[in-house]
Amino acid sequence: MQNEVDFQETIKMGKPGEIIFRDDFLNFLGIKYIDVTGCQKYQVVDTDYLTKIGTYEIKTNYKDNHQIIIEEYTNYNKQFGPVSFGWFYKSKSDLLIFISKTTRTMVFVPFTQQFKEFYEQKKTNYRLIPNKITINEGKKWQSAFRVILLDDFNGFYSMYKKL
Repeated sequence: MQNEVDFQETIKMGKPGEIIFRDDFLNFLGIKYIDVTGCQKYQVVDTDYLTKIGTYEIKTNYKDNHQIIIEEYTNYNKQFGPVSFGWFYKSKSDLLIFISKTTRTMVFVPFTQQFKEFYEQKKTNYRLIPNKITINEGKKWQSAFRVILLDDFNGFYSMYKKL
């Protein structure tokens, strides 16, 4: 069905961003890290990499359009089970990195309490968008997100691209 996606396929879609971050940022700057992308303990708190200076969550959904996508609900469709919050509310990472697979541009957002509070104030300016239904081992859920203009977050992000 075209309104459904396979969970394992969505995981594969994120891998290129993790590789770009590792190669263009961590390795390029000589930062020692631990890749915890496959570790369930860190998947629960949405963290992909650990370093001495912080933890990082990679989102491979930046389209070079000065917008970022914030997932508020892992499941917002009661038809598929209890409503559950998305990575924005679950992540324990210090830094969110939104990555473009096309240009390898990265948007760095320090995931601070100040940023979270600012987002809560701004989010009502943006529509909550239901995602395609996700299927994994016969289970279904439907996440929901908002597309946020970076201009609304001036002072809360920086751009990085290895040249």
